[in-house]
Amino acid sequence: MHLIVNALGFQAGWWACVLGVVHGYETAGLLFCGLLVLAHLFWVGPARQEMQLALVALLLGIAIDTLLQFFEVIHFEGRAWGVLSPFWLWMLWILFALTLNSSLAFLKRLPLRVAAAAGLVFGPLSYLAGAALGAALLHRSFFELSILALAWTLALPVLVWTAQKISTDTKVVHDEP
Repeated sequence: MHLIVNALGFQAGWWACVLGVVHGYETAGLLFCGLLVLAHLFWVGPARQEMQLALVALLLGIAIDTLLQFFEVIHFEGRAWGVLSPFWLWMLWILFALTLNSSLAFLKRLPLRVAAAAGLVFGPLSYLAGAALGAALLHRSFFELSILALAWTLALPVLVWTAQKISTDTKVVHDEP
C-alpha cells in the first residue's frame, strides 16, 4: 500500500507545485509538498538516508534546471534565488528522490540502462506537461526536446545509482508487524 501512497503523493506534489505557480499559489504548493516530505520521512526508516538522497537530487536538479534555463532551453515561472531555478522545481526534485526507495524502487533492481531509457522518455514528458499547463515556456523544438531527453537520460541513472549506494536498507516502517 505504501508504494501507491508514495506514487500518489509525488503526483499530488507535482500538481500542487505546477498549478500553484500557474495560479499564484506557489507558497501553498511548496508548503503542501513540505508536508508530504515530512510525512514520508515519518513513515520510512532510516530517514537520514532518504534525506541524503534528497540532497543529492536537489543539488543535481538545481544544476540541471538552472543550466536548462541559462541556455534558454526552457524558461520556468516562479520565484527563484538569483539565476537559479525556481523553488518549486527544487521541491519536485526532493519529492522525486523520495520515490526512488518506494514507488520507483524497482529501478534499483534493473540495469541502469533501463533507468536511462525511462529518463529519456518520462523526463521530457514531465517538462512538456508543466509547460502545457503554463509553469514553463518551452518551444518544443527537436533541439530543446533532445536536450531535455539527454539531461534525463543521464540524471535518472545517476539518481538510481545514488539510491542504490546510499539507501540500500531503507524500508517502510509502518508495514512491519
